[in-house]
Amino acid sequence: MVKALILCSVSVSLLLLFQLFSICDNAKNTKLVPALYIFGDSTVDAGNNNNLSTTARAISLPYGIDFNHTATGRFTNGLTVPDYFARFLGLPFAPPYMNLSELERRTTTTGLNFASASSGILPETGSFTGSPLTLDNQTDLFKITAKTLDVQNIKVHLAKSIFFISVGSNDYIMNYRNIASKTNKLFSPDYFAKFLAEELVKRLKKLYLIGARKFVVTGLGPVGCIPAIAKSTPHEGDCAESFNQALLSYNKELFMKLSKLQSQLYGSFFVHTDTFKFLHELKENKEKYGITDTQNACWDGKHDPCAVRDRYIYFDSAHPSQITNSIFAGRCFSESSICTPMNVMQLVSA
Repeated sequence: MVKALILCSVSVSLLLLFQLFSICDNAKNTKLVPALYIFGDSTVDAGNNNNLSTTARAISLPYGIDFNHTATGRFTNGLTVPDYFARFLGLPFAPPYMNLSELERRTTTTGLNFASASSGILPETGSFTGSPLTLDNQTDLFKITAKTLDVQNIKVHLAKSIFFISVGSNDYIMNYRNIASKTNKLFSPDYFAKFLAEELVKRLKKLYLIGARKFVVTGLGPVGCIPAIAKSTPHEGDCAESFNQALLSYNKELFMKLSKLQSQLYGSFFVHTDTFKFLHELKENKEKYGITDTQNACWDGKHDPCAVRDRYIYFDSAHPSQITNSIFAGRCFSESSICTPMNVMQLVSA
């Protein structure tokens, strides 16, 4: 089981450090919710793919170089957003489901991580990398877990827990944008955005029927700006803006559908994260956080990683660095500008 060995005192700018210290100090001896359950892709995978037949793995350094110098399966140099959420909520890190025995799956009551790198909202997304856990696989495994979880009142446990879902980027990168895929031939960008948001809503409803009530659902960030894509489209400048526009259409659809969903599902609460806005603001205000490079990857996959990881928004060519994750988590937990209609702390009390 992954142990929560890393303290809140990570290397961040003074501005963020004060914010995180306050949050961590409040949560140090207080469990604010029963559990944190995590679903999605490589942005939140904590090691599930280590045990799956897939090429999408982060099993060697420099992944985890700032996580006790251990590659756990996280696609970054240190902690992910849900790792920070767990710390703020007074919980241990949610261990990857695939790393646990049947007994551990029943007795781990503070949260589980079902996320799988290269997966998407659509079942076929990521299939060329092997056999990741699709989002449907993840929800099915959670349904099994909920039936056997060793808690006194499963209904209350699930209703008070937080469900974090970070997924959708791969449906564009590996599916819609893939020239070998038929998806971009069948759907216009606007229609695909609507279709994809509807497919995610179906999966959220499944989680609701199992017992989930409090959701944090991430919108897509400016994927056209990640080094892997931006450097392949130099004619568009620093970012592939045509790609980003398609993602904005999805974000708009998702926000509207989540608002509607909350009114339809009794007792549910949905927090929507504006990851696109967050990264734009981070680039505009990088000096506040000591960030100096907003375009390049700290590690190019071939040479040694950069010496000072906290100066980079991106750790590798597709994933954010620990500093980016920490800033996002801190803001989403305590502010309502990028996480609406409430922040995570407010969701706890909802």
